[in-house]
Amino acid sequence: MSPRIRVMVAALLATAVLVAGASPAFAYEPFAYEDVGIESRQRETPVLLDAFFLRPMGLVLTGLGMVAFLPAAAFVGITRPTEIGKPFKLLVVKPFRYTFMDPLGEH
Repeated sequence: MSPRIRVMVAALLATAVLVAGASPAFAYEPFAYEDVGIESRQRETPVLLDAFFLRPMGLVLTGLGMVAFLPAAAFVGITRPTEIGKPFKLLVVKPFRYTFMDPLGEH
């Protein structure tokens, strides 16, 4: 193996060991409930899962929703032009709001 590859593999392994050791510290949540006045609700999704898996998927779905909205807008525009906002909200606004506006760990 060349020295350059050995250095890269060593750096990758060192990073993996450090991240694996630190992940339980990030996963620890002393309060699993958020105080929302009188009502309190339990978080449904771990923050790390939301940040590293669900949000990137939301970004992909936002792009796919924009692509799917174009033909949907054509059909809705022809048949029911006053209801063009319904597919826009479903295909574009909801994934965008989830990806960029909702707090982490709320879904």
